[in-house]
Amino acid sequence: MMSLASLKSGIEILDIATSSGSSGSSSLDSPMSTASPNVPQFAFDFDKLRRNMDAFQARFDAFIADDRKRILEDRNEFEKEIAEAKEQEQQMSNQIEYYKEKEAELAHESAREQQEVQETESSIEEFSRKKQDLTILRDAVVAQILETQSILDKKRAERSQDRAKFLAQSSLNAPELAFWEQNLGLRIEGFDDDQLKIVFTLISESAWSREYYVVMDLRDPDYEILRCEPQLEKGVLDGVLTRLNESRDFGRFLKDVRNAFKESSLQHT
Repeated sequence: MMSLASLKSGIEILDIATSSGSSGSSSLDSPMSTASPNVPQFAFDFDKLRRNMDAFQARFDAFIADDRKRILEDRNEFEKEIAEAKEQEQQMSNQIEYYKEKEAELAHESAREQQEVQETESSIEEFSRKKQDLTILRDAVVAQILETQSILDKKRAERSQDRAKFLAQSSLNAPELAFWEQNLGLRIEGFDDDQLKIVFTLISESAWSREYYVVMDLRDPDYEILRCEPQLEKGVLDGVLTRLNESRDFGRFLKDVRNAFKESSLQHT
């Protein structure tokens, strides 16, 4: 690259050549003029000047081209750096937005976790209260169970005593009961829960041991006949059952049923 000193030297040569050329041109333009005897005369080489001017022009053009190339390269480099700076700025802006979103998400997650912690602590407190209440209730139930167990033990002891008395009395009642069953032809048995089976014998003269029975349901206030063997007419059963529910006289009911079985036996004889 041409230096500033070389550029100044070339400009000085150009100025000398221009001024000399002008003087030379004036002398040439006036060949018939008479030179002053006081002005010195000298010969000037215009070809050499032209060569120097061409060389200077070439060097000057090269300087301009190099400087323009350098300026263009610097501008391209500057634009490249600007573009990279803008790209970095955009990336940093995107990263800032990304981290802002992350910050908001973390804040939301933190608030949600805090709420869950509070709800969990509230649930723990509630379960603790319930546990305490259940513990108190359990102690009360245990105390009640122990009390009930004591009462049941007393009742079992009393029932055992009653059973022993009943068995002792049964051993005494068995012969008497057998006597009445044999002579009255009547036996009452437990058939099912809240049901009685009333068995009659000594009904038919042709078969004194044949059993006639009805099964009574005692669950409701009004009695009900569930089964009758042999089967009596519906009107007869309804009549005796109605008189029983109205009068509550069970002895009369037994007499009415025996009579109904006896009449039915006579009709089928």
